[in-house]
Amino acid sequence: PLCDVLVTTTHDVRPDAPWQEPATVPVAWTRQWGDGRVFACTVGHGVDDLSIPEIRTMIGRGLIWAARPR
Repeated sequence: PLCDVLVTTTHDVRPDAPWQEPATVPVAWTRQWGDGRVFACTVGHGVDDLSIPEIRTMIGRGLIWAARPR
């Protein structure tokens, strides 16, 4: 409840997955932390993900939002 979820994804069941039904999880979210702001994004595990314009835009906007004074 402390986070504002911006993006989710749903993982399908796979033979090696510990879950028995599709699992929907947050991908990007924001929250307030004291007087500060937090933007979190779990997209990708490599620099190549930044070659996708939509991901670059989302991360850039999230960083700008987090850097703005309240």
